[in-house]
Amino acid sequence: MNQIDSKHTTFGALVSEVAACTLCKRMCNSARVLNFSAGNLSAELFFVGEAPGRLGADETEVPFHGDTAGNNFENLLTFAGITRNDVFVTNAVLCNPKDDHGNNSTPTSAEIINCHLFLKRQIELINPRIVAALGNTALRALANIEAHNLTLSRHVRSIHPWFGRSLMPLYHPGQRAMIHRSFANQRSDYQFVAEQWRRLKEPRRKSSGATRTDMLAIARYLLAKRGILSYFELHKLAYLTEYVHVRRSGRRLTGAYFIRQKDGPYCTDLEIDRLRRADGAIRIFKDSGRLCLRVGSDETPQLFSLRPEIPTNAKDAADEALQRYGDKTDSELKTAVYLTAPMRFLLRRERSSHVNLYNAPIDFLAAT
Repeated sequence: MNQIDSKHTTFGALVSEVAACTLCKRMCNSARVLNFSAGNLSAELFFVGEAPGRLGADETEVPFHGDTAGNNFENLLTFAGITRNDVFVTNAVLCNPKDDHGNNSTPTSAEIINCHLFLKRQIELINPRIVAALGNTALRALANIEAHNLTLSRHVRSIHPWFGRSLMPLYHPGQRAMIHRSFANQRSDYQFVAEQWRRLKEPRRKSSGATRTDMLAIARYLLAKRGILSYFELHKLAYLTEYVHVRRSGRRLTGAYFIRQKDGPYCTDLEIDRLRRADGAIRIFKDSGRLCLRVGSDETPQLFSLRPEIPTNAKDAADEALQRYGDKTDSELKTAVYLTAPMRFLLRRERSSHVNLYNAPIDFLAAT
């Protein structure tokens, strides 16, 4: 028996076990939604939802299909260029939990525990490289397999090592979750999923060259003033420094290349490997899962403050950017950059042309 046949046989046996399960009394009359419609048994992308929906998978026996949540999920996959042939889809609880009125209900902790070994066996059998948790219930269920400290609100659209693979928290595609995470934001989340998945198939290419000296001087100055910046903050504050200067003078401050990504402006000159090559004194480390940068060692965090490379006009623009935006949270900083004229100009172009402009260059001067 070859590996594919063996996997199909093992999965068929698991389906039969699930069909015979009666551990959760209020679900005994619900469909056991685990079967070959779940998807590709060799998928690298594995999605975990909460439970089959009363109007969806409980009737169709196809996970995330037949109701609003299923339609949203399939539309999100399509938007990101992913098909159901590429993925495996399941739920933390494999039967629909109904309340006393016959409506959808959230699974209890005991029900999640009852089903967690079935979930673990699915993951071990499919052996995906990325597991996407769709909502809090899915995230809690996965913690029963291997503990993690991830929360949906703090870690949405990020990727973390877990159970020998990567775990990615996402919001549930149901209508209730749209209150907390709009469909537009969820589209961006699924594009992030697609990007991570496609990177698995491509050998990592090292960037060439080093950071431009004009942008490096700004990065040094921002780090010298703040001591430590997250990678996210560095890109946004570098963009805002450029933006402030353009507003003042009508001219670009640097020749750096900025593009629009999902979380806002990204400067290609600030790519990690290019920064390392440009200045070995930049220290890169992780703090609570965030990529951060500092200058020099813990004992010499202000090393760059002694270097006078930054021109006066760049220093003035950086100081204004830090004064206005330096104390903002990531969410506030993202909002601030999206409210600037170059970003609003790009968004208007996107709406009028009906073309996705992710990774499009940001034109500072066209918006002035």
